[in-house]
Amino acid sequence: MVSIIKKFDIPKEISIEIKESKVLFSNPDTKVVIRIPQPFKVDLFEDTVLCLTCATSKVELKKRSIRQLSLMGGSLKAKIAQAISGISSGFSKELELVGVGYKVELFNPDKLILKLGYSHDILVDIPKELTVACPKDNIIILKSYCKESLGSFVSLLKKSKTPDIYKNKGVLVKGEPLFTKKFKKK
Repeated sequence: MVSIIKKFDIPKEISIEIKESKVLFSNPDTKVVIRIPQPFKVDLFEDTVLCLTCATSKVELKKRSIRQLSLMGGSLKAKIAQAISGISSGFSKELELVGVGYKVELFNPDKLILKLGYSHDILVDIPKELTVACPKDNIIILKSYCKESLGSFVSLLKKSKTPDIYKNKGVLVKGEPLFTKKFKKK
């Protein structure tokens, strides 16, 4: 039994190589490799359409439930879509440090210094996939082709100073709503 899960249209600037259980998406600047698990298969038609299929038999269905295969197919579909959009346009997030004396400095292209009101400065290593810009001393702009590494780095920065729900202070993502609590009045 073969079922087509999703067909992806590939932009002209992206080249694709399929080797065994891996798919390599590349353009002149970046490369992204995605591993394809066993029951799934990827085919390329005319260099413009990528087709994700699931080939299962009754024996494989006994080993893995249909629900587990659909979950794996959905996450694989999302990873392929993120790789295509990440290479073609990229992902970006803007962080804002809100608080008195909260500052950020770009120490090297691979190090970031955060001054967040502690007695010491926080030194953070920047992953290779990310590019960081600090136009002001309280704004960080992060860009990457990999959405997963961008999200994990943003969560690492947010954990360094968690947002205060009473005063709206901390490391905040621009455009993300933050709900404030009211003080109890006596």
